[in-house]
Amino acid sequence: MEISEKGIALIKSFESCKLTAYKALSTEEHYTIGWGHYGADVKVGQTISQNEADALFLSDLQRFVKYTNTYTKSLALNQNQFDALVSFCYNCGPGTLKKLVSGRTVEEIAEHITDHTKSKGKVIKGLVRRRQEEKELFCKENEVKSMVIKVGSARIDENGKISGGTAGDQTGKEVSTQAYYMHSKGWYLYRAKDAAVAERLAAAMLEACNNDNVGYDQGNRLDVISKLKKCGSLSKIAEKTETDCSSLVRACCIESDFDPGNFNTSSEGAALGKTGMFEDRKSVTSTTELFDGDILVTKKKGHTVIVVSGNPRGATCDGTSGSSVGKGNLITKLQSAKSRDSSLSGTYKTTSNLNLRYGPGKDKYDSIIILPAGTKCQCYGYYTSLSGTKWLYVVASVDGKQYTGFASIRYLSRA
Repeated sequence: MEISEKGIALIKSFESCKLTAYKALSTEEHYTIGWGHYGADVKVGQTISQNEADALFLSDLQRFVKYTNTYTKSLALNQNQFDALVSFCYNCGPGTLKKLVSGRTVEEIAEHITDHTKSKGKVIKGLVRRRQEEKELFCKENEVKSMVIKVGSARIDENGKISGGTAGDQTGKEVSTQAYYMHSKGWYLYRAKDAAVAERLAAAMLEACNNDNVGYDQGNRLDVISKLKKCGSLSKIAEKTETDCSSLVRACCIESDFDPGNFNTSSEGAALGKTGMFEDRKSVTSTTELFDGDILVTKKKGHTVIVVSGNPRGATCDGTSGSSVGKGNLITKLQSAKSRDSSLSGTYKTTSNLNLRYGPGKDKYDSIIILPAGTKCQCYGYYTSLSGTKWLYVVASVDGKQYTGFASIRYLSRA
């Protein structure tokens, strides 16, 4: 089996990407770099480029996929179960994976995934969260109808109060994910027009929820914004900081390359609307379908969250998607970008007539539309590399209609 995009996203949400060698825990023997690449080959003070980090990740990922296939060949795993075990192996190593699965049924494996939460005998909150996420994925059925929608937010401090606590997340729940619920005040929905922006909003919220340095305190709510602007991403904040629910949503927007300015939950809708990045506001009902990156705000001043595990966004801005296979057996379902490099963000124009495709590569993915020469495309830094060529995940408009897909950087120039 191969790992799916969902499995890759789970791993990346916990690993984050750091281009300078570091020790995640002082007790670790070796240094870590890139997307959690750990070993004797990583030296103190070492630095790498984003491309090198992405290449290391793909190389490491294939090793752990191979280990997982080897140790689970006697088990009939579904995709979610396989993805969860690859994530476990990536974090704990092949030896621990072998101990987890050897001689056990699928049910027994699920029961024991959460046993592995310690480093040098000490329980690590980040490992507790990761094991729980892996267990939830492992136990989740493949069908979309069984999907449990999850949201992330800044919730309350360690004392159950809105201010006065210690900086940072003291409980692992001050800033965290939880199952979606209908708020007593009701929800308004703000959905990003661009699927790439929606994906980044969801990823940024997961980064915050997985970083114990980010805690809750309404009295110091803007500190996370200043820390984010220094560090570049919520996953890289290494100092204890505080936020509240609305400032955290703003931080996720900033990490998605736009800043709606300071707001609270009573003014959030107006602030988001002024950016031009979102569809018209919708009222959430029991039949509303929620997608990754959707921002929910209570109808009266109260709370705001971002959907971090919902339905994946599709090719059009309303979240729909096409069939999976089109003419000539080419895939017609929009793929997710596998990497991000902020230096690639910006406006491009096509240097010739160019196919905008559902994924990277003309031999596998069908064309969505032909972009005429000179068409402007907006990229938010997302891309997938194929045979040494970057395929940028872009948004373009043709005859007044907006399209999202992949375009080869060979036929794009900065506008």
